[in-house]
Amino acid sequence: MKSFPFAVVCGTVAICLGSPLVLAEDATTLDDIVVTADRKARSVDTTLAPVSIITRQDIEQYQATSLPDVLRRLPGITLSNSGGAGKTTSVFMRGTNSSHVLVLVDGVKVGSATTGSIAFEDLPLDQVERIEVVRGPRSSLYGSEAIGGVIQIFTRKGGNGFQPEVSVSVGSHNTQKANVNLAGGTEATWYNLNAGTEQTDGFNATANNQEPDADGYARDSVALRAGHRFANGTEAEISAVHAAGDSQFDSSFNNETHFTQSVVSGKVTHALSDKVLLKAQLGQARDESDNYLNGQPLTAFRTYNTRRNSAAVQADVGVGENGSATVGLDWQNDQVTSDSVYDRTSRDNTGVFANYQTDFGKNRVDIAARHDDNEQFGGHNTGAVAIGRDLANGMRVTGSYGTAFKAPNFNDLYYPFSGDPTLTPETAQNAELGISGKLAGGKAQWSANVFSNEINNLISYPPPDYQVSQTDKARIQGLELSATTQLAGWEVNGNATLQQPENRSGVDAGKQLIYRPEQHANVDIDRELGKFRVGATVRGESQRYTDSANTESKKLAGYGTLDVRADYRVSKDWTVGAKLGNVLGKDYQTNNGYNQDGVNGLVTVKYAPK
Repeated sequence: MKSFPFAVVCGTVAICLGSPLVLAEDATTLDDIVVTADRKARSVDTTLAPVSIITRQDIEQYQATSLPDVLRRLPGITLSNSGGAGKTTSVFMRGTNSSHVLVLVDGVKVGSATTGSIAFEDLPLDQVERIEVVRGPRSSLYGSEAIGGVIQIFTRKGGNGFQPEVSVSVGSHNTQKANVNLAGGTEATWYNLNAGTEQTDGFNATANNQEPDADGYARDSVALRAGHRFANGTEAEISAVHAAGDSQFDSSFNNETHFTQSVVSGKVTHALSDKVLLKAQLGQARDESDNYLNGQPLTAFRTYNTRRNSAAVQADVGVGENGSATVGLDWQNDQVTSDSVYDRTSRDNTGVFANYQTDFGKNRVDIAARHDDNEQFGGHNTGAVAIGRDLANGMRVTGSYGTAFKAPNFNDLYYPFSGDPTLTPETAQNAELGISGKLAGGKAQWSANVFSNEINNLISYPPPDYQVSQTDKARIQGLELSATTQLAGWEVNGNATLQQPENRSGVDAGKQLIYRPEQHANVDIDRELGKFRVGATVRGESQRYTDSANTESKKLAGYGTLDVRADYRVSKDWTVGAKLGNVLGKDYQTNNGYNQDGVNGLVTVKYAPK
């Protein structure tokens, strides 16, 4: 492959805050505040990291039906789905492995300790208030896994008064959904209770007609978030998300999984002064599954339950007139319970971290460092530095360098017939440059990001035998472009990613990493017409390979899809929405041998009294 030109630059326009420390800790209160990039509340315009934000308003405007449906709209993100709603979905960020994305729910790290992946398809979108996506390495703040980036999901939060909401949806494949959300509170107290149910008959997941039947999915979920702000500057909050259901698929060994996903946390923050904010959080995330064949439990390889306990303490401190610093400690314990035999079923990790930001003139500098002590792999150091400079006409240029790592998960090391206990942690070094700007008083924004990520000891499971492999080196170079503006009354949001995710060693050196397309792009257009709102989404991806040798016969073709949507405000309290997906009936696959839905529709009625 040709070397990707490392000459274009990326970034985020920064307009420095008058105060060096933002004490409004919760990201759901202000659209222009981001928490995930620096582990503290900061203006989007002041962080040097490439950040995308999806709000509740965006979710409802797009009539999105799942977390993967939302995430695939963002720059740098592609998916691999195994046959429709509720089926295994891998999220690749900037061409890295799906296990290289660290995911948080209300500040708690989630995911399976055995597979190392996150069941995005099982997390209920109706319970989501906001999603923050930070692209690029963040191990210097979060530790293992944050090689490609970090995704943080915030559940819904109440406010003043009482705001109930009820929605019902019906659609293709006998899809039925219902959700109730009760939110409210006072200036000092807030609460949100959400409950939902969803089921669909689905369609035949496999393209080879191994089992030519519809593969259904069902899920029930509930979430609670509540908190109180005391007079002394202390805030206390609890949150919980629980989702359980079953998913059917095609396999001769097992064809149904009963799953449970749950996250609970308790958090306390205390403002010692206008420049010192203390935080402490406890959390637990569970990922549980039981496998069945034709309704009968398996006698072996049936149960995989993992539990992740975590704790964190952190201090955010304003330093001088223009600086801020953060120091903190994380603790994590992963546990595995399974009828499969793992040589080890538990391990601890402790991490200490610090970062510092300061301004001088039109320049901004961010520095971060972290040390992780893993019970199994010992110590590991990571760091990052970013520099930004404001230019004329609302433009900014940035440059950054960061290191990251990922510890092998329990399946990598110990899973029967495929694990390898000699595996070592994956490591990465990412260099990035960028430029961005705003036009028309901020109504139009654009950015260009170019990056080069070198990954050593890359862990993969190449087909056809799916035995764990640790490639010596991989390199991913890419260019991300994004823009948002208004044209003739239309809101237009577009992005494109050009990347070269390639193996850099061994017999497959120079070959494209499996399931990573080299080009993908999205365009969303929306417009209000009185009581109507109409919109459309166009997405395209280039070809991808399903084997590490890039065999032509095992290549999945590129594709393009078109979705359209409309909603109508019947009254101030009632809204009816309709969405038509894949209206051109494109036949395509994102995972080898698994179908994607053809033309499909969904109608939603929502009651939300004002």
